Amino acid sequence: MAAFLGLAGCSAPIDNDANDPFEAVNRKVHRFNLALDRSIVRPVALTYVSIIDPDIQNVVSNVSDNLSTPGDVANNILQGDLESGVKNSLKFLINSTFGLAGLANPAENFGIIGEAGDFGQTLHVWGLPEGPFVVLPVFGPSTGRDTLGVLGDLSLDPLEPVMSEQAQLYSYGIHAADVLSKRGNYSTSLDSILYDSADSYEQMKLIYLQARRFELDGTLEDDYFDPYEENFE
Repeated sequence: MAAFLGLAGCSAPIDNDANDPFEAVNRKVHRFNLALDRSIVRPVALTYVSIIDPDIQNVVSNVSDNLSTPGDVANNILQGDLESGVKNSLKFLINSTFGLAGLANPAENFGIIGEAGDFGQTLHVWGLPEGPFVVLPVFGPSTGRDTLGVLGDLSLDPLEPVMSEQAQLYSYGIHAADVLSKRGNYSTSLDSILYDSADSYEQMKLIYLQARRFELDGTLEDDYFDPYEENFE
């Protein structure tokens, strides 16, 4: 979902030479994920956004973002981005206190916004190759490097060791609610990719790799075009 939504804000080069040696298995996992989305995630997400006020959804998003910030700090430091590490630390402190545990985001009003970070990005900075394209159950499209990144992020969260079991369940619930909000609010764009494509697997792979490579490497905007721009308008 992050890759699909991210493509709405940037463009990326077409690359049909994806490293996909596990395509047969990937397609089976993709079909499982589509079935899961169609039967559970999508209907629950649409129900969620239809009954939950947008202001409350925004508050949930703020809290989810705040709970993710310590992980951003850890990856900022591992990547040597000390400026973002300091900014994100201040952001977490301000939003956790003046923002009432992240219900609001006053740090943004002060211009304190550090770069987000994940362990897949950290591995990229360290020089680890992208690896093969893979599709993970539930998590969706990924690469060999980003799969290691998922495992790294699960173990890197500085809040995890100090949180009670109830607090951990609260954190998981907030993150899940934020995902449902995004899935529901961007349903038209996501559905067109997942269900209206001649080959949703190929489209998903292309969009994920485009968005992720742009996120990691960036480039001049003139060098890019977005073949799916109309899906996000």
